[in-house]
Amino acid sequence: MVSLKPLADCPPNAAFFDAYYAAQDGKPVQISNAICVFQKHAGDIMQDVSLVVRIVSIVGNYDYIIDWEFKPSGSVKLGVGLTRILVIKGTSYTHVDEIKEDDAFGTLLADNNIEWKECRSYGELET
Repeated sequence: MVSLKPLADCPPNAAFFDAYYAAQDGKPVQISNAICVFQKHAGDIMQDVSLVVRIVSIVGNYDYIIDWEFKPSGSVKLGVGLTRILVIKGTSYTHVDEIKEDDAFGTLLADNNIEWKECRSYGELET
């Protein structure tokens, strides 16, 4: 978990809460503003208001945005967003025709520069 930034990670109407975890020595470690809770309105209709609880976790090189959306019907919608990583790699290629099929997993931006993209997805599960 990481600290969330008001107005960047959560909307203006969000309330923020701290989280704690046990360090290796057993002492509690505080993460400020680790959880935000806010109301989400579906369009201009005030009747369809749900409550969203959001955290962000870092696993490896990815940031996972996890939303639990509690709907008025009693259902819970889980949303997980995975951020992508953008890397520029120097290369000897100057034209896309020179790239071997098994050699590059990106886009040639300019001579000697390839943009590598990792997965970006957002999955939802409603229970």
